[in-house]
Amino acid sequence: MKYIVLLGLVLAVTFAQVPVPDHPQGYLYREAPLAKLRMDIYEDLLCGDCKNFDPPFKQFLNTTHDGRPITDFIEVYFHPYILPIHINAFTMTQLTPYIWDLNHDGEVNAAFNEWAFEHQLEFKGPEGMAMSQYDVIDKTCHDTADRFGYTEAECLDVLRNGTYEQEIHKVQKYGTWYRVYTTPGVFLNGVMIEDIPETADAWTRFINRYLR
Repeated sequence: MKYIVLLGLVLAVTFAQVPVPDHPQGYLYREAPLAKLRMDIYEDLLCGDCKNFDPPFKQFLNTTHDGRPITDFIEVYFHPYILPIHINAFTMTQLTPYIWDLNHDGEVNAAFNEWAFEHQLEFKGPEGMAMSQYDVIDKTCHDTADRFGYTEAECLDVLRNGTYEQEIHKVQKYGTWYRVYTTPGVFLNGVMIEDIPETADAWTRFINRYLR
């Protein structure tokens, strides 16, 4: 029994050593030179609701306000946040910080998310549950090679070595600390939006109230 207690203490201390970031994180979608608002979007690559949320929200991000791109006025940060049910998402999501380090371009990161949404059914459900994590690594790297700035061999090296595992632990802890409990989780200036707009027009009406 004492060994079980000791193991629990070791795990607790290990988890506690993953620090809560003391500054806003995430991947900036586009530069916002006239930023008046900040939005934080938490997405799980294998979340069906995230897949449905993404197209109308991206359509909204391509609209204009006072003759300028709406993204000039809103800093939009995308964050990974993995739901426990989506086991394979933890492995896939390790490419998110890697892609950022390679490109420093939020639209490239967003394109990776879009790829994952399009291929969700290949990594979840009965087919996904039958995959080992080595299968997930091999398939993800094979299918995304030369699309987001890396070769298949480079991708395999990153995922097999767990290069970004701790980074994903940090961003997961960051989201939990700020009370993200579902995906998509959408925050405006730090306040969670409970009733998320479902169309680009609805997003425009919602945001315009804060840009007057």
